[in-house]
Amino acid sequence: MDVVRLRALAPLCGLLVVWALAPPSQGEGASAPDSASAEPAATELSSPASSPNGFSIEKRVVPREAIRAGGPDRDRIRSVDAPGFVPPQEATWSPPPVPVIGLAFGGEAHAYPVHLMEYHQVVNDELFGTPVALTYDPLTGVPRAWKRRVGDRVLEFGVSGLLYEGQFLLYDRETESLWAQYEGRAVAGPLAGTQLEGLRVHQEPMGIWFQRYNATVVLERPLLKKIDYRHSPYEVYWVSEKIPFEVRARDDRYHPKEVVLGVQAGGERRAYLGSILTAEGGRIVDEVGGHKIRIRYDSESGTFIWEAPEALSVTDAYWFAWKHFHPDTGIWNDRPSKPAPAD
Repeated sequence: MDVVRLRALAPLCGLLVVWALAPPSQGEGASAPDSASAEPAATELSSPASSPNGFSIEKRVVPREAIRAGGPDRDRIRSVDAPGFVPPQEATWSPPPVPVIGLAFGGEAHAYPVHLMEYHQVVNDELFGTPVALTYDPLTGVPRAWKRRVGDRVLEFGVSGLLYEGQFLLYDRETESLWAQYEGRAVAGPLAGTQLEGLRVHQEPMGIWFQRYNATVVLERPLLKKIDYRHSPYEVYWVSEKIPFEVRARDDRYHPKEVVLGVQAGGERRAYLGSILTAEGGRIVDEVGGHKIRIRYDSESGTFIWEAPEALSVTDAYWFAWKHFHPDTGIWNDRPSKPAPAD
C-alpha cells in the first residue's frame, strides 16, 4: 500500500523509534533509516533528568519533571538549515496528491512535503527576508511555523530529543533554550517564558497548494544520498491505537490517530474529524466564535482544505493530541456517547 493511501487511513504521525534510527548530527558517514516498523517502547519516554541531553533546565517556567527524555540525543534528528527549493514541475517527489505543509508570507510561498518533514521535523528557512522555522511534530501530527527573530537575535532551531506535555522540544543553538513546538514558547533556558510569533500554515495536497500559490517552490530532499524518502518510518504508528504519553483527557469513541482540524476563537474550541466529515458528504460551512469557516476533507490524502479569517486559529492534529491540548474541545456533529450499562 502506498504512502498516500496509508495517510488516508491514519494520516501523518510519528514513531519515536525514528530518533534511535536517524543519522547522527552533522556526520557524513552515517547510514540513513529506510523504514521503521516497531511500536515506540515505553522506555523511550524515560525519567526526568537534571540536565537532559546536556541542556540546563535550572531556569524554567514549567515543572522540572514535565521535561522528559524522548529517546535520542540532540540533533539525532537533523534539522534542515540550508534548505533548497525547486519549482513544482521539477519536484517529482511531490506530485499533486502528496500532502505538503504550505507557508506563504510577504508574497513568497514554500511547500514542505510532509514525508520529508517526518525525517527532519525542522526547517530553518527565510521568506521575504523574514527568518522562519517550519516545524512538524510527527508524534502529534501538528505542523507549526514560527518567526525566528527574538529581539535583536535570529535563532536557529534544532531537535532536542526531549518532550514536554506530549510535544517535542525544539532548542535554539544561540542560547540552548528549549521551546515547545505546539506553543512556540520557551519553557527552559535563558529565554524561558519568551513567546515566538506564529504564522498560519495549510497542510493539504500539493495540487491544492499550487492552486493557491502557483509561484510556490518545493523543498528539495535534503539528504537524498542517505535517506530513501519514498518510505515512511511511521506506517505502523499511523494505525496503532496506542498513545505514546500520558494525556490530560481522552475520548476513545474515535481512533486516537484520526486526523482532525482543530479550530479556536476566543474561548471556543471545536474539532472537525475526518470520519465525521466524510459521513456528512465531505464539505461543510460552519461558524466558530462568530467567524465562518469552510472545510473540505480530502479522504485520498487524509487532509483538510479550508478557508477561514485570520481571527480563527486553525490546527491540523491527531485526535488524541488535540483532545490532550484542549480537553474542553467540542466536536462538530458529535455522536452521543454510549450509555453506561445498567447494574
